[in-house]
Amino acid sequence: MSGRAQEASSRFGFAARVENLVDRHSVRVGAWLLRRTRGRIVRLWRRRALVLTTRGRRSGLPRTVVVQYFPDGADMVVVAANSGMPTHPAWYLNLLDDPAAVAEVEGRTVPVRAVPMTRDEATAWWPRVLETAPDYARYPRRTDRPLPLVRLVPEHEGPRET
Repeated sequence: MSGRAQEASSRFGFAARVENLVDRHSVRVGAWLLRRTRGRIVRLWRRRALVLTTRGRRSGLPRTVVVQYFPDGADMVVVAANSGMPTHPAWYLNLLDDPAAVAEVEGRTVPVRAVPMTRDEATAWWPRVLETAPDYARYPRRTDRPLPLVRLVPEHEGPRET
């Protein structure tokens, strides 16, 4: 690897670690803001985010994260980018273990079922992600792993106001 390639690799590694660290340590504040504003706070950046609660695959305890989502009808598509880190985010692994979760979105609490997209589906959907969030283009450059896309499908029971 050339000196320039090593420098770029090191820079992206550092950037990914910092971004991941900030994301992990800002969950409480981010969840509070989303709940308090019913998701309107992220609209300032022309984005949509939800509070996702999964069941920890090892602990069995509820685990909450804030993730950006991309609407597709009633479904919500999320990207397991993990800031371009070499490993999948814990929430994604939790959903693989137990696809039942809860999404808090725009003031509603919605029970959802996680359905991972196939690689072909994710490849076809990726341009829609980049159309809304072009900054996601940096994540595939930071890692060799594929970035899974997951469809959060609302369960049949109606949403509840929070």
